[in-house]
Amino acid sequence: MTATPRSRRLRTLAAALVTTAALSLTACQTGTADATGVVDSTQPPAPGTESTEKQSPATGTDSDTSGASSDSKDSGSSVNSGSSGKEATQVADRKTAKKTTSCTAKGTKVTVTDAPRPINHLLIKATNTSDTTCHLYYAPYLRFDQAQSAVPFIEESKPQAVVTLEPGESGYAGVLTSTPDGSHPYDATSLTLYYAARSGQGSTGAPSHPALPFDSVRIDSSNAVTYWQTSAADALMW
Repeated sequence: MTATPRSRRLRTLAAALVTTAALSLTACQTGTADATGVVDSTQPPAPGTESTEKQSPATGTDSDTSGASSDSKDSGSSVNSGSSGKEATQVADRKTAKKTTSCTAKGTKVTVTDAPRPINHLLIKATNTSDTTCHLYYAPYLRFDQAQSAVPFIEESKPQAVVTLEPGESGYAGVLTSTPDGSHPYDATSLTLYYAARSGQGSTGAPSHPALPFDSVRIDSSNAVTYWQTSAADALMW
């Protein structure tokens, strides 16, 4: 069957419509049409907020991490500083700890006075004249004149603690010189006082030579001396 001119025009128009529809569908799927209906697939997509939203937390995290790191360093520095300060204080305390020594004639002034009560008693007073704390151990070793042995200690007078003298402080000892029942009396004119060693064995340092309250003092076999005391009243209780 031979096609007529009218049939050919209809087929051509139908083919054109199909082609136009196909092009429109392709434009919707792959690109953005401009005002003329032409698709430009080379244009980049419009920027969205997703990338910005992703960066914000990252920036915040960096800031927080930096802050935490700074706080950690500051804290560590404070701890180290505090530790160093404490150690320095301990070292300073050890360096400034009080130095003590045994009392000796070199830093002690000794006086002897007559005690009005009880009778036949002398009171020995030892004052620390140095700038160092010293200890009066046990009892003073006393020798009147050229006696062969030291005056016996009154054991009942032993205190609970060693007498310690800060600079300017004094310790005391009482001396019983004689009793009506004593034997071998004699008149002593001098006194030598030795300081007991910490070990209790012998004396330490140079002795003192205090003056007696009178030209002479009556001494007999009952002669005895107390341990060092912190007060004159305690020293004259025996």
